[in-house]
Amino acid sequence: MKCKNCGKKFSEKYSKWSNGDFCSKSCGNSFSRKQSKQGTKLVHCITCQKEIEVDKRASDKLCKCDECKKEKCNICGEYICKRKDICKKFRIFPALIKYFGFDEKKIGTINIYEEFDRIKNMLIEDYVENNFSTLDLSKKYNHNHFGNFNKILDTLDIKKRNLKDASLISFLNGNHKINSSPKYQQGWYTTWNNKQVFYRSSYELDYAMELDEKKIDYEMEKLRLLYWDSRLLRQRIAIPDFYLPKTNEIVEIKSDWTYDEQNMKDKVKSYKEHGYKFRLILEHENIQL
Repeated sequence: MKCKNCGKKFSEKYSKWSNGDFCSKSCGNSFSRKQSKQGTKLVHCITCQKEIEVDKRASDKLCKCDECKKEKCNICGEYICKRKDICKKFRIFPALIKYFGFDEKKIGTINIYEEFDRIKNMLIEDYVENNFSTLDLSKKYNHNHFGNFNKILDTLDIKKRNLKDASLISFLNGNHKINSSPKYQQGWYTTWNNKQVFYRSSYELDYAMELDEKKIDYEMEKLRLLYWDSRLLRQRIAIPDFYLPKTNEIVEIKSDWTYDEQNMKDKVKSYKEHGYKFRLILEHENIQL
């Protein structure tokens, strides 16, 4: 017997395929596909204008290729999302609209990508460049739960700070409380011009009273300056004891017990790089480094 599809002869024991017309099932299927194509035509997809083959009885007006049969994305309005990383984050859009001024009208259009990046870059500028904390961000954008900002930053693929960097920025912004020590005399003190300052030793109190007698304006523990610790080999925050605005001078008050010469030299280097004058008073005496 001879196969109608491939033309090869085959034994009668394989004649079960299509009443003995084909040598195998695959040949029978191949023959059927060839026969079906005889009733097709070439048309252009009404959506993408791609030339495709369809059944000759199909309407030209209703023709669509396989890609265009897909429904449009509700987020970007495209049949094929050009930025799936954004379209998949549709659950965060209500929060972006409510707190960050996200333009709701751009949802369902290709402009959604530009609007998403605008909000993301705005938060990057605040969080990364301006060193805002999540608490600062929640206050700025009237968000009631600052803890949720971690989730927002994660969803927007904004890399969060580690604990060390977060503590550093907290000190710089003055949001971190300085630990007080019960070993030394300390407390609140009212200056000659009615400022409330906190002193941490009797030495600091003595110097504050001396400035009061001379009617010199001063601040205590107001400045936050980065400096390089040459022993720990990392950046730290220096919080000078006194700052005299009129002379732009930093004054550190130390005792022999609390004085660390190398650490003080590291701080002084940073003070001078920031443009401040400096004076060290050690055991009530002016010391030159």
